[in-house]
Amino acid sequence: MSFGLTVLGSINLDLIVQLPDLPKAGETVTGGTYTALPGGKGANVAVAARRLGAETEIVAVVGNDDYAAQALVNLDAEGVYLDAVKTVKTHTGLAFISVSAQGENQIAVASGANAAFTPEHLPKLCSDVLITQFEIPVAVIEAALDGYEGYVVVNASPVRDDVDAILKRADLIIVNEGEAARYDLSTHKGLIAVTLGSRGAELRQDGQVITTAKSPNVDVIDTTGAGDAFAAALTVALAEGQSKQDALDFACAVGALTTTRLGTQTASPTRAEVDTFLNR
Repeated sequence: MSFGLTVLGSINLDLIVQLPDLPKAGETVTGGTYTALPGGKGANVAVAARRLGAETEIVAVVGNDDYAAQALVNLDAEGVYLDAVKTVKTHTGLAFISVSAQGENQIAVASGANAAFTPEHLPKLCSDVLITQFEIPVAVIEAALDGYEGYVVVNASPVRDDVDAILKRADLIIVNEGEAARYDLSTHKGLIAVTLGSRGAELRQDGQVITTAKSPNVDVIDTTGAGDAFAAALTVALAEGQSKQDALDFACAVGALTTTRLGTQTASPTRAEVDTFLNR
């Protein structure tokens, strides 16, 4: 694959506790197992896209602390270009994640460096495809899109109220059901992908569903990061020129496979694994 993919987004370190059950408000659940893994929606997408074969760079910031090296280790190992990653004087983004034995999760994020990202940290973007999310300041995304001529993918998560201009610029918007209900996408002219959890996903255009795909049956370990992997896979497949149906099937397979392992980046499947899974 020769096209260039830029991921503009967050880098975190995920601090994960696996528990028998998720705690309710005011409740303490003991007996957990702790793991620290690289995360952040931007980094998750970048690693997933690289594992699927895309030449990928990430534009992001980390803190001037020991967490930064831990957060970057997978990006570096997978061959994601890191020249545009800047360091700022605060802590690297941290996500505190509880995962139940059923694979459900609760996530609390301390944004740190991601919140300190400014337009001044941006290089000139020259890639064919740009994918971004809303874990970094809106002003940074708006500045990056100013004059950008490539294909723009917006994974509109987490939900923000001040992103209408960004959504209008998107060629492809990716949301889950809850996010889709929070945005007014009725007049959007580009593609809209809506993930439906275990039911799969659908592609919409001009207010109509144009194709659907089912999610394969797998043994779920951890759903964290499945949406990021789906977003990366759909972007890569469409950029390769796959049909909309094939691209959606491919993305659903990648999302499902991601749930069969603990973590986010470490759970993303390789292209060979996805091809083998689809050809069973």
